[in-house]
Amino acid sequence: MDEQTVPFDKMDSFADALLCSPAVYTWRYAADGALTATNCPEHVYHRIFEHTGCLSYMIQEGKAKRTPLILGAAMGILWAAVYEWREDELVWCHVIGPVFHNEVSNVLLSDAIRRYHIDPAWQPTFTRAMQSIPAVSSILFFQYAVMLHCLVTGEKLSRSDLRFQHQEEPVREKKQASRRNRHHTYQAEQALLQMVRYGDMNYRSAMEKAGQLSSGVGISTSDPVKRAILSASNFTALCTRAAIEGGLTPDTAYTVGDSYIQSLTQCRTIADVRTVNHAMYEDFIQRVHRQRYNPSYSRQIQSCVAYIEAHPDEELSLETLARQVGYSEYHLSRKFKEETGDNIRDYIKYARIERAKLLLATSDLSIREIAEQLRFCAPSHFARVFREVTGQLPQEYRKENYK
Repeated sequence: MDEQTVPFDKMDSFADALLCSPAVYTWRYAADGALTATNCPEHVYHRIFEHTGCLSYMIQEGKAKRTPLILGAAMGILWAAVYEWREDELVWCHVIGPVFHNEVSNVLLSDAIRRYHIDPAWQPTFTRAMQSIPAVSSILFFQYAVMLHCLVTGEKLSRSDLRFQHQEEPVREKKQASRRNRHHTYQAEQALLQMVRYGDMNYRSAMEKAGQLSSGVGISTSDPVKRAILSASNFTALCTRAAIEGGLTPDTAYTVGDSYIQSLTQCRTIADVRTVNHAMYEDFIQRVHRQRYNPSYSRQIQSCVAYIEAHPDEELSLETLARQVGYSEYHLSRKFKEETGDNIRDYIKYARIERAKLLLATSDLSIREIAEQLRFCAPSHFARVFREVTGQLPQEYRKENYK
């Protein structure tokens, strides 16, 4: 085997720096795709890299172009590949990752297991590995890729020079897939806007799903950054109107929306556009939430309410909530009832039914899947509680409200 061009001490120092919290691992692949070195103790990440098709795509692209490549599976997981050539031959592929740009959710994991046909025997290992992948902002991760490229090749690039993985579907499937994707993209968009209207703090999983379905409005321009800016500006306008419908004053909503559109016009990379877009969406959600739900609650009860609404698909014990806000269980129960008028168990029930209404109206999940996701013991129990809160059965609500 040929001697590596990059000095080992420099690579080791860089790899050690990336292990600072949150840990980002480094990998080295030969030109034939064989894994030759890594500082990651979890070999399962290599299997995921291979199983999602990213490994073969990386090798194929690396033999044709030398520019760093950002690789991404449909579930939102990212790797970055930097190519080391010797004369006219690819020698090594240096990889960092995997990372998520958002926290992984149960919805995302379920989608990934279905999409990639994960064998049932391997699902627990796959799920555990996915939950351990760190969340790193796109801007920071892309900067890591640029730094690694400079270390390997001596060439200084900017984030805008990075290439991104593009995978085409088979021609015979494109037309049918396009029709399906338009339908699902519309559903995802409606879910996002509905969350703005209600100030729904459980918005991250909906953002992940929308990001997997579409890169935005199909605007005819050869400049990908310009296309991203125009798409994000359109989405900002939609969120502005949804926030007004949710109770934010037009004066406030338009001021906030205009400030983010101004920030978008100054973006120079797609990563910058994504960062501004996420910040805009979270800002509107939080403003509407404060306006609608808890203007007079104490800080601790506001925190408890926000946690419940952001995690309706998790086990929400009194012990967990008390630890979250720094109260004893008894004190939290008393204060929560005193300020909200509801006991905590009822509030959790209402939060889960609100989330169920959103899923019934904007997703193709079955009623059984929704019941399981929101931790009801059985579909019949879910139906009973749903009718108790809304006056309708879940299937009746879906029939009237499905987008």
